Amino acid sequence: MESLAVFDILKEAIEKRRCVRVKADDLWRDICPIALGYKGEKLKVLSFQYRGDSASGIAAEGGWRCFALDEITWARINDDPWHGGHNTVAKLEVSLDTVICGGGAPGRAYDHLRPR
Repeated sequence: MESLAVFDILKEAIEKRRCVRVKADDLWRDICPIALGYKGEKLKVLSFQYRGDSASGIAAEGGWRCFALDEITWARINDDPWHGGHNTVAKLEVSLDTVICGGGAPGRAYDHLRPR
């Protein structure tokens, strides 16, 4: 699956508040994507993982994850009920410098982080 297709699926899921099953870092994960944006030069998705595999482990209630889009090789929207975590805004602020879609906050650009 191409990165553009993954981006489009995640963007649609964010806009429609839908859950997504992804294959990221060769692990199957069920996530609720919150926002798409950049951390430095890397395009990422901030999400709440509520089920699936994790190299670092996942709590029974789920946990926040931020994936680079190039780590996601497959994505499909599913009909699971929405899950969310605490401190969404704080997690958003530390995970993404620039928000393209979602997050419930206006996009932010940290120009001082851009190479000159």
